[in-house]
Amino acid sequence: MSAWPVIGTVLVIYILIDGVVRIIRASKGASSGKASAARLDDLENDQAALEQSLVDVRERIEVLEKIVTDQRYDLGSEIDKLA
Repeated sequence: MSAWPVIGTVLVIYILIDGVVRIIRASKGASSGKASAARLDDLENDQAALEQSLVDVRERIEVLEKIVTDQRYDLGSEIDKLA
């Protein structure tokens, strides 16, 4: 008999128990109104900061795309010159 089915079964049981524990912890944490409201505010602030970072990264990528796709910037010929 192979050990893989046993290992798989143990992993599935672990994942299920971990999920149940997380649900219980989340339900206990939700009972404290002030703490959860503060946590929600923190999460909203983090989300806003991450969204702004995403916008900044997109702008940087657009600039890089413009530089690389510029006809004056021919990367292939620059690489060929180095060879």
